[in-house]
Amino acid sequence: MKKRVPRVPRINLVLGLFVSLLVGVFLLLSVQAQVATSQTVDPSGLGMQQPPGMGLIVPKSVAAPMLPSFSTGQIPPTIPKTLVSADPTGQITTYQPGGAIATNSNAFFISSGITNNGRTCFTCHQPQNDWEISPPEIMSEYLATKGTSVLFHPIDAAVCPNSELLFAKYPDPLFILARSQLFTRGNFRIALNAPNPLGPPLPNASHITFDGSQPQWVLKVLYDPYGCETDPTYGLPANQLSVYRRPLNATNVTFLVQDPGFYTDTAVASAFPISPEERQEIMWDARERDLATQFVDATEFHGQTNIAPDSTYIAQGILFQSGTFTAQTYNNVAKDLTGSDGSGATGGPLNLYASAVSRIASTATDLFGEPIACFDYTSSLPAGPLVPGVTRTGDVGQFVCPGDPALTVPVTQLFTAFATPNSGGAVENAMRESIARGEAIFTGKTVTFAINDVPGFNDVVGHEPAGGSCSACHNNLSAVNDAFGDPKRLGIMDNSNHTSDGGVVNVMPITLDFPQFAFYCPTGTITYFSNPVTSMNCPGSTPGHPATCDEFDTTDAGKGLITGKCADLGKMKVPILRGVGARAPYFHGGNALTLFDVVNFYNTRFNIGLTAQQKTDLVNYLSSL
Repeated sequence: MKKRVPRVPRINLVLGLFVSLLVGVFLLLSVQAQVATSQTVDPSGLGMQQPPGMGLIVPKSVAAPMLPSFSTGQIPPTIPKTLVSADPTGQITTYQPGGAIATNSNAFFISSGITNNGRTCFTCHQPQNDWEISPPEIMSEYLATKGTSVLFHPIDAAVCPNSELLFAKYPDPLFILARSQLFTRGNFRIALNAPNPLGPPLPNASHITFDGSQPQWVLKVLYDPYGCETDPTYGLPANQLSVYRRPLNATNVTFLVQDPGFYTDTAVASAFPISPEERQEIMWDARERDLATQFVDATEFHGQTNIAPDSTYIAQGILFQSGTFTAQTYNNVAKDLTGSDGSGATGGPLNLYASAVSRIASTATDLFGEPIACFDYTSSLPAGPLVPGVTRTGDVGQFVCPGDPALTVPVTQLFTAFATPNSGGAVENAMRESIARGEAIFTGKTVTFAINDVPGFNDVVGHEPAGGSCSACHNNLSAVNDAFGDPKRLGIMDNSNHTSDGGVVNVMPITLDFPQFAFYCPTGTITYFSNPVTSMNCPGSTPGHPATCDEFDTTDAGKGLITGKCADLGKMKVPILRGVGARAPYFHGGNALTLFDVVNFYNTRFNIGLTAQQKTDLVNYLSSL
């Protein structure tokens, strides 16, 4: 069979070689037989699953090339009840209240009968990276397996599964170049439904978004560095669009439960037969309704199979995630973060689990007065006890964690006690005090600022600007995530970086290693945004008569690509921050290399005015979560 001509432009060859060199420097510096099941193809044609003959995401995934020979890598036989791993600033620990789990009996770690390409969830979700995976580990896997690891299958590890560069032999740098997003930013290619602007008229089923909606916007590719967005197999001609994103951590997911009453997206609600009380905010763009659909879609796309896993496998996979709590337990300078030394600190996964238990037992509410639930699944899962200590109750498939008398410490602020010196010496005390100051900044005790132009926040709370702190969006102070519901747009690699006076500042400008898209929307439909253009791409244009509309340019449209709504363009979920220090780089596209870059972004974005010491304190706090 004739090989496809490489689609990576010369400028990107040079850029790729350069970034590959950066990866090497960075390393030096930083030491699923298929199972027959009733869950066949989704007849609605939504999401990753498609009707037969439509030729969209899953069929293209199954047909995509794989490495000619591959190795599955080492999977530990057991994940103990308490698993301690080293990370850049100390130790991160995963705690399973249900006890140790054998990996050969849980679908999170199994490929046989689940995926076609030998992958498991564990392939891309590693405990030392807070159950994500980062560039140093990716490079280590490349060196250890000489590029044969299932991690490197082209379907998502490559910038596009269409180039002969994909199969360059180790140690040919072209292998890395074809996977430059993975090696430099830890990003995977995610294929999503995207209406082809040159395709058949609506409501043809091939012309829909992920949620099956008719989009409000018109889409145009402005810049295609890898040739994938316009590729006839994997691009817009095939009604697909590729975005490049970091994996999210597959732990602490009990805190992803959507609060009742906050999910009001009627398009999504009608597309999926599930109540707002059951919907969870899964994935960066909130495209998955719950962990079950997420497990199926991830298996089919990343595992390159068109047969969905059966209910037993689904239950195994999501229950492992839901039964794990992960957090930093030790800092190389501040030492213990859990309070086991009598300091009064309440960091670590045991205290994190206790917070979930105590909040359920006390029917506590979040900052917005909504009850905080512990587990929340769909009613399609098996009834009865699924893991030790967890029982199923209610009509909507809600799982409740019973209280444990030994775990009664509510977690609100973790390191207040560190503000009081102990006998550990000046250096240790200085770091502890810095962590405590960082927490005080984060929670708004010592620093507040004006939060402006944030769709999903300002428009929901009804204040523009609104006074607050980091915890306004990271408002669940146990998991340090968002209990609010709707993803937010911050202006990361798009043209919506506004300042409070209406000006524009390039806080995080678009870089040339990402594709760039233009979304043309009816004037005034993009919240807190105005960029009027007169173009034939504008909705309402007729031959020879271009209309005027707003043009939103971005590398990743987030939730807007899922719902088809202009108001959702650029919105991404607020991630869980526990264990964040172990999973650089940051933001949805690995756009910030370090936590200092993250802090600097917010400091500029909201004109906070942090001092150098305050930035350091915030980073030390975040690294201790």
